[in-house]
Amino acid sequence: MNLRVEGEPSGSQSGQQIDWLPWGPAPFELARQRNQPVLLSIGAVWCYWCQVMEETTFQDPGVIEFISQNFVPVRVDNDHRPEINARYNVGGWPTTAFLTGHGGIVAGATYLPADQLLAMLMEVQRAYQEEKPQLYEQANNLFRQRQDEVAKISTGAELDAKQVQRIARRSAGIYDPANGGFGEEPKFPAVPVLRLLLHLFRTTGEEFYRVMLERSLDGMLGGELLDPVDGGFFRYCAQADWTEAQHEKLLEDNVGLARVYLEAWLLLDKDSYRRAAGGTVDYILNTLYDAEAAGFRGSQGAHSSYFALPEGARGGQTAPAVDPFCYANWSAQAVSLLLEASWILSRPELIPIARHVLNALVEWAQTGELSHAYSHAGRPQEPRQQLLADWASLLNALMDAHNWDPDRGDYLPTAEWVARQMVERFGDPSSGGFFDTEKDGEAVGYLKLREKPLPENVLAVQGLLKLHQATLNDEYRQLAQRALSAYVEANRNYGEFAAVYALAVDQYLNSPVEITVEGRPEDAAAQDLLRAATRVTSPHLVVKPLLSADYAGNAQAHVCLDTVCLPPVGNPDSLQATVEGGTAGQVSPFENILDRFPGL
Repeated sequence: MNLRVEGEPSGSQSGQQIDWLPWGPAPFELARQRNQPVLLSIGAVWCYWCQVMEETTFQDPGVIEFISQNFVPVRVDNDHRPEINARYNVGGWPTTAFLTGHGGIVAGATYLPADQLLAMLMEVQRAYQEEKPQLYEQANNLFRQRQDEVAKISTGAELDAKQVQRIARRSAGIYDPANGGFGEEPKFPAVPVLRLLLHLFRTTGEEFYRVMLERSLDGMLGGELLDPVDGGFFRYCAQADWTEAQHEKLLEDNVGLARVYLEAWLLLDKDSYRRAAGGTVDYILNTLYDAEAAGFRGSQGAHSSYFALPEGARGGQTAPAVDPFCYANWSAQAVSLLLEASWILSRPELIPIARHVLNALVEWAQTGELSHAYSHAGRPQEPRQQLLADWASLLNALMDAHNWDPDRGDYLPTAEWVARQMVERFGDPSSGGFFDTEKDGEAVGYLKLREKPLPENVLAVQGLLKLHQATLNDEYRQLAQRALSAYVEANRNYGEFAAVYALAVDQYLNSPVEITVEGRPEDAAAQDLLRAATRVTSPHLVVKPLLSADYAGNAQAHVCLDTVCLPPVGNPDSLQATVEGGTAGQVSPFENILDRFPGL
């Protein structure tokens, strides 16, 4: 059953139905006219309990009748409208939230069976009629608290390496030494923490980081998180020992884990990591890639017993359906994955697919048609809200193509155009950082408050740092600094997502080391140089594989430190020493103005 209702009634066996309305000003105006609260249901096509609630609770005649008479029902898809989910989710999916006619939160819960939902509906309806002023005051207080939290995200604090160390200690504090991974049950992969561990182990060589990283990666492979038949990783496991997998598969998770295992293979040289990465890339291409739409489907649902079948019993069985929609941000991130995998796994056939998707996203952006959700049949019938996540992911994909696509193309000027658009649409010139949505004069409820989520801001910062490294335009670095500075204290509120903030801060604090490897793709010497390059301990490392079948001569690596390029290196064992020799005693290009004018 499709949870995506764009205003059409969804029928039940009794002939009754809930007339769900899409999010927008109209249902809230209707709620004010009727003096009724809004019932907001947030779900996702991959969410098992969303389907259960749809097929049971919302088909109950008593529930249908009470909602129809006393509420204005609004349905939102989490993946279509992540900005709404970010503001109104009350602890998971499905979210069942009750709002005032102005969009303030009155109450909320997650999954509810029919009897519990009906009891809650009755209590909210009673309170709305008898205690409306108090409910509005409560909702307004929550809104003001949210405003205050956003206002605290403001540039000004100094960035230093201690912040990286503090976040690393916080991450280590939730490590599970018995099973690997982070946190307690339910156990999620924690991709941001894994990425930070990869970075810290590469840059420090500390055994402590290697043990945490390896035990976590091995634990996921040895448990039930990875699908051994169709490939790809499930979303999470119910148990801390990586058993009882919950069977939905999300594109975002699989892209992140494929990149983690790719980079772990380069660092730790365990063939199981290479197989996991390659198998996950295959799953993404075989199951989620939509060539006609020029994108990647967002998920594969868990709404059948298919994944619970024994390994030899899946043949001939119908696999769970995939999301009919692609998403701009996740598709752009999949482009980056394919480009990276093309040279790490020596799979040049991945490059045309990455180009196909990237070119489509660029064309839509340039013609004003970039939509967060899209399919080969078009865009959903809802406002085409512009989201920071889409533009920041597109910027990173363009810079990764500039670094990793052998043809290079005109990716760099396009990336600069995307960066300008991102700054104009989402940048906060007064307080630094980036809002998650464009300014919208018709925004309702909490969408009136433009927020600055950390993960999306880190994406923007990473793209800007790549641009600065490629162009030496210091404006990009300054924008990155202002965004990072705004989260010196606020990063504490983001749990595992603070890990990618720490990684971005470490990159910002260190000058880039760029290593370009030239050679033929099939040349073992070129591959050895590439692997040696990815192990260089610089915190701000940029590896650019320039491999071509037409290349003549011996493979070699070119090391550039800021604007200084060193003589080419042909021996992989000498690459680290060459970088260390070039950076020894290196003067920072970022001058302290007080040193020049000591009297100030």
